[in-house]
Amino acid sequence: MRSIAALLSIAWLAGAAPAYACGADALNTSREFKVATKDVRGIGQGYPAMGLAHGEIILTFDDGPMPGTTPAILDILAKECVRATFFMIGKRAEANPALAKRVRDGGHTVGSHSYSHRELNGLPADEARDDVQRGYEAVEKAVYGNAADRPRLVRFPEFKSTPDLVSFVHQHHGAVVNTNISPADWRGQPANVTFERLRALLDRQDRGIILLHDKQPETVKLLPMLLDEMKKRKMKVVVLVPE
Repeated sequence: MRSIAALLSIAWLAGAAPAYACGADALNTSREFKVATKDVRGIGQGYPAMGLAHGEIILTFDDGPMPGTTPAILDILAKECVRATFFMIGKRAEANPALAKRVRDGGHTVGSHSYSHRELNGLPADEARDDVQRGYEAVEKAVYGNAADRPRLVRFPEFKSTPDLVSFVHQHHGAVVNTNISPADWRGQPANVTFERLRALLDRQDRGIILLHDKQPETVKLLPMLLDEMKKRKMKVVVLVPE
């Protein structure tokens, strides 16, 4: 008979998310924030106010999925019963379909972050639109097995877009997701340095969309610090759901 540790190891290799029983002190996910993609072109900075309540935070992760770091991020979120939105790069989702599916199976929302992660506003219009389309098709094929006509969330690399690209996303049943709380974890600085920057941001902004990167090793260390800080501040996690 296999040990529990051995069974968990097999599940890990298969790309399945370990099951956690969240305790009474878990942060949890307070509610879903429905994004009506047929009506809304975008949310976050640069778009109309979202209507988040005091202390409500939306967690988002860019640039994955990455085998070395995304599984650890998923485990941390699962232990706290927290759901987030992962904006995946198309070519990385293609390369890691089991991990992309694991994100979905963990109850998280999946969005696209272009195919190649180039700055799209500097490309010819046709090439930029193609990169956006290839991006969401690659992500959705990895996660769902197809790129059916469904509501979707899109985040542009470096948040750089054009009115044409925003219209293209909207015409393809998508909404653009920006951010208003970014601790710049992409710099790869020690987690405690980034955490102090994040605390200062939360002192000034008591609600909004936090941008993190699940490809960054230091973000694996940063995330528990953030979730503990949210508990201390009695903040609530809200998850995006396109519809």
